[in-house]
This record gives sequence, C-alpha cells and structure tokens, in this order.
Amino acid sequence: MKKKVKIGVLGGGRGASMIQYCEHSDNAELVAICDKNPDVLKMQQETLKDDRITYYDNFEDFLTHDMDAVVLANYAHEHAPFAIRAMKRGLHVFSEVLPCQTMKEAVELIEAVEETGMIYAYGENYCYMPAPYEMRKRYKEGTIGEFEYGEGEYIHNCETVWPSLTFGEHDHWRNRMYATFYCTHSLGPIIHITGLRPVSVIGFEGTKMERNLRIGKRCGQFGIEMVTLENGGIVKSVHGQLYKNSVWYSVYGSKGEMESGREAARAGKFGRIYVKADEYSGGYDTQKYETYEPKFGMEDKPEGFGHGGSD
Repeated sequence: MKKKVKIGVLGGGRGASMIQYCEHSDNAELVAICDKNPDVLKMQQETLKDDRITYYDNFEDFLTHDMDAVVLANYAHEHAPFAIRAMKRGLHVFSEVLPCQTMKEAVELIEAVEETGMIYAYGENYCYMPAPYEMRKRYKEGTIGEFEYGEGEYIHNCETVWPSLTFGEHDHWRNRMYATFYCTHSLGPIIHITGLRPVSVIGFEGTKMERNLRIGKRCGQFGIEMVTLENGGIVKSVHGQLYKNSVWYSVYGSKGEMESGREAARAGKFGRIYVKADEYSGGYDTQKYETYEPKFGMEDKPEGFGHGGSD
C-alpha cells in the first residue's frame, strides 16, 4: 500500500481546495487544519466530519503535529516567514500564493531551504488550466520552436466582492499591496510553458486608481512587468483590476505561435488553444493551423475545485 503524505493546512478558508484535494487523494492524508478564526474551524469540522483531523488556532501548536508537510494558505504577505518557521521544524512547505514581498524575504527563504534540506514549492494554479498546460506540452514538443515573445494577462475586477475578500479590514494585505505584487497568474504560466528562467524585470504601475479608492485599495488598478528570460526572449505580464475580466496567454516561437482562447470571444476561453506553426523556420508554405480543447482523461476530477479546475 502506498504511503500517504501527512498534510497540515494553514488557512481553512483559502486552503479549502487543498483540504478537498487531500480528502479525495490517494497519495495525501489531511491530518491538521490551523486557522485563527473559530468560525472557519467550525465550518471545516462540520463539513469534513473526519475525526482523524486535529484543529488548531495557534501556528506554533500546529507545527508540533505529526505531519510531513504544510500547505500555507494564510495571508499572502506572511508566507515567507511562516514557511521558514515550518522548514526549521523539519516540515516540507507548499505555498498557495507567491511567498515574498522583498528581496530580503526571498534570500531568507532560499537560505532556509539550503540550511534545512526541506522541500519548498510554490503552487501557481493557473499553470494547470487546460490551455496553458497543453501549451507547455506543445512547446516541449518543439511545435513553435524557440521562445521569442509571450504575453500573460490576468484581469479580475473584484470591486463587487472586495468586502468579503478583505473582511472589512482597512489594513488588509490586499488593500496595501502594490500593483505589481500579484503577478503570478499572468506571468507564471508563461514561465511554466517555456521552462525558462527570468533574468531581469521592469515594472510599471497603472496611474488610474479611482475604482480602487472606492474600495479602500491604495495602489494603481493594474500592474505590468516586462521580463527578459535567460534565452533573450521577452514576456509582457499584465494583471489587476481593469474593468472587464480576462485570462489569456500567448507564446511566439521561432517557427510558430500559440495562444489560449480569449474570454470575451466565448469560445472555450482558457479551455481552448489555437496553434499556427510551420514545419521549420522559414517554411512559410508549410503552415499548419489547429484549434481544440485539450483533454487529459481527468475531466471529472476537477469538479468543485476553483480556478477552472486548476486548484
């Protein structure tokens, strides 16, 4: 019988998808949940009805539980210090969102991994939406040649749900983050598709902020990053609270291009890809055009999971 990894989840609300995964997985076992909100703990107890799970309202006590790894689904600006504390207790760590706000935090996180020998992983879920996941497969097969340019776009106007996201807290991290902070839904899938490492970045913050001020958010309504990758290719990443939502990815190579469906086109959006590629660079009379919705044989599994099933 395969040994299951014993998992503890910090954040019973934000971590709901990981809790659900552990409850249905054949390789992971949920053993503990930690949250400072007693209502969240009560909700999970009533939902799961699983006496094997221990519930904590204190992180230090939670870390003493017999488990192999911790999923961090707490506030986004807390991940690096919490991850370091967990690894120093001999626990592997999976961050549900981007972990670092500063270079100092990034260096400290890397040093903790090197010192402890524990595994740290960041789980950017948008990489596993059907279209970008299939685009990674096609890129690795060489369909469009070597990467030259790509765009990632994640636009999500949260104005109508902002009070529930911030719990009415004036100084909630979402109200204080700078516009380029949450760049990974737009940039992450492009990095995952190509497997190339970023070597330099230039960031821009949108100057318009009227809607943000209405909801108490103190930054520009969107951010842009221009990222140079190790092979010289360039990525444009745009994300934030422009008025209408959009999730879209496009990758140009030395002999072709592929992209996901546009949300506004209502043609499968991130579940469909479009590919135009020649057999070789310069073979303009050999172009092949494809469009399809990729299938992975697990279409029934993601039901109930967020972000297009990528959770």
